[in-house]
Amino acid sequence: MKKIQILSFLLFVLFSCTGTEERTGALLNVFLVDAPADIEALWVEVLGVDIQIVSPGREERPESIFFPYQAGDKLVDIAQLIAGQEVLIGRGEINVGNISKITLRLGNEKYLRKDGLRIDLDLPEENKAGLAIDMNFELRPGISHDIYIDFDLLRSLKAPERPLESYQFTPQLSAFTKVNTGEISGSIRPNREDAFLYAIQQNDTITTGVNVRANGQFLFRGLEGTYTIYIIPKNDDFLADTIPTVIVQPQTVTQLGNITLRPKED
Repeated sequence: MKKIQILSFLLFVLFSCTGTEERTGALLNVFLVDAPADIEALWVEVLGVDIQIVSPGREERPESIFFPYQAGDKLVDIAQLIAGQEVLIGRGEINVGNISKITLRLGNEKYLRKDGLRIDLDLPEENKAGLAIDMNFELRPGISHDIYIDFDLLRSLKAPERPLESYQFTPQLSAFTKVNTGEISGSIRPNREDAFLYAIQQNDTITTGVNVRANGQFLFRGLEGTYTIYIIPKNDDFLADTIPTVIVQPQTVTQLGNITLRPKED
């Protein structure tokens, strides 16, 4: 019995000495979200994401790790990733350090649907190797971290000026974490009405849309500070609206509640 107690004590000491402070790895999850555009769908083939990390003592030799998108069907309709919808595109263990760059890797298939038509898209030559986003995010040992890639479709697509021309597709991406940002949420009324929503802070504009299949909910993510919210209904029977001085703090959700669109007077 005494030998068993001594062995248990030694095992306790051993595992206590390999606590969080001595771990050299962290779990990283990478999600894709979207800001909407005036299209029905935009499908892209997602291959995965490259993570460039600078580990302590290796500042001159950053390490690059590829997390593949594990889904069997790698086509993702990013136009649907609004109002809290998201897709996990990469996950894995990674050494602690600072993430200095994250690169979204896309495959060859990219197209949008507008008015029932399929329109193929092509990336600019400089983006074909990957869509890179500079970051400065510290990974801590023994912790699960979430990074969100925000694909701003409204700024990424330019409609053709002539009938036979195609859309210009120049992806505009940003990345954020919930550690140092907050959110704004609410719902648009009447139910089933759609709108574009903009959160504007000086020269910075964040866009989101309404999930008409989820009681008109909307969600802004990756915010911090004071914003003015602009609401532009897609239905011309309703007036645009403005909500000033909306304050967002890190790791909190600012609730705007139900926002009722005002009908235009005849």
